[in-house]
Amino acid sequence: MKKRICILLLAAFMLLLIPHAASANAPAPDPWELKVYLENVPEGTTVTAFFLHENGTLRQGESYTSNGAKNWRIGVWFAEDETQFYLTLTGSDGTETRTNEIAIEPYGSYTLDGETNALAAGKPKGADSCTGGIGELCLSCGAWLLLYAFAGFFMPVAVTFLVEWLTALCFKIRPTKYIFAINAITNPVMNLLLLIAYAFGRISYWVILIALEITVVFIEYAFYKKKYPDISRRRLLVFTITANVLSLTLGGLLAYFIL
Repeated sequence: MKKRICILLLAAFMLLLIPHAASANAPAPDPWELKVYLENVPEGTTVTAFFLHENGTLRQGESYTSNGAKNWRIGVWFAEDETQFYLTLTGSDGTETRTNEIAIEPYGSYTLDGETNALAAGKPKGADSCTGGIGELCLSCGAWLLLYAFAGFFMPVAVTFLVEWLTALCFKIRPTKYIFAINAITNPVMNLLLLIAYAFGRISYWVILIALEITVVFIEYAFYKKKYPDISRRRLLVFTITANVLSLTLGGLLAYFIL
């Protein structure tokens, strides 16, 4: 009876958390970053980003206050379906002006001339390219690749290994080496398929995620049946589902609250 109550409480907890979870097996698809290089913005000026959604709605983004530096860089974040953005500049005396609207490019770089409020896309003045020198763009590019690799592959694998190993101990499944072996295959492959599907596919990210999660459960269950012939199939199935739901939720929480 106590076991059934624990399972019901765990299921209810998962249902509350899953809508906020991205997945232990996948990085969240958005937001993406824009880098804006500002020139000659007076000290004390508040710069605020505004984003235009493709359906016409407007969203206010981050705000920053200038320290008077001649050249200044800020990072603003946008969602997948936001197509344009502009900045407002509010002076220390309350005077407010705004830039022109400009089309968004993922991971794009933009330059704002604070004297004319003209916002333009392209490489900022004096910055080295990623093909030569070690300029700000190169370092930024490399840092983001490392962060994406960590968020998209290394962290999910580590979370999955830890969660499924602990779950196996709870279900008294031994030896655990087979659990590490199958997840070392299914987790990176699923990440790669999600990345490809999201980049080139037209199907909803969540539809793809759910379909792949279900496929992983069936593959792992079939593998466990062969490697653990002395353990009942019912226990293996419950273990496989529980382990994947837990890794989905914990990975999602890490992505949602930390990354």
